Amino acid sequence: MDRKAVDPEYEAATETSRRFSKPTPSSALQELYGSEFSGESIKTESGELAGFWFEQGFSIGDRDYHVIFGKAQKIDLVTGAPLDSHVQGVKVGAATYRLDSDGWRAIGMQTGIGEIGSWGEAPDIKQAEILALSPKRIAFMLDFGYGMGGYFDDGKVLFGFDGATWVDLGFVQTGGNNAGACDDEPLPSGITIPCWSYTGVISVLSDIYHGYPDLLVARTGTQSGDEQHPIKPAEDAVYRFDGDKYADTGSD
Repeated sequence: MDRKAVDPEYEAATETSRRFSKPTPSSALQELYGSEFSGESIKTESGELAGFWFEQGFSIGDRDYHVIFGKAQKIDLVTGAPLDSHVQGVKVGAATYRLDSDGWRAIGMQTGIGEIGSWGEAPDIKQAEILALSPKRIAFMLDFGYGMGGYFDDGKVLFGFDGATWVDLGFVQTGGNNAGACDDEPLPSGITIPCWSYTGVISVLSDIYHGYPDLLVARTGTQSGDEQHPIKPAEDAVYRFDGDKYADTGSD
């Protein structure tokens, strides 16, 4: 069989292109969970069902990074289907790469950063909003919310990254409402439940605790008050890192 000669310069260019191409989700998740894909999911050693969540590139200082997130669902041991109760989220994993002079290099494989979601699924994320916590630390802010009894809370789950490791920084509430439990018209009993609703924006403050800055949540709208004033203007909140996660200082 005739063999076609391959230009050495072409081979070198192909190898360079391969090294500088971002890793694919399937190859990243196989490395992350240590198993080959079967369809769209991987069965992990711990008996969970893992799959692709989302991927995103970002920079810290002058270094470029790329992360591919996986989501691992707990499954029913009888049916093999993912558990889907309203309190059941997914466990988040991350395959993280950094662009060096010789291409993209894996710098971290973490299968248990934290949890997010409900009904056995993660929220649909295309691109996360990035918050710069310091020159060397960032946080992905992921939209998440939940409700109970007609009351709803919205906010951001924060996954922080320091150039090497991802950590779960907790939930920062930005918005809320009682849309499912209010009525500005009097009920048959004569009681009126006023409606309130607020939204908020997160920014970084200068105070530092345990290496992380305080976060200001500037809120607009209304929130519940007391008997004399059932609703009142929404109040800003400050979240502080307590060594584990961010918590509202107003709830101390």
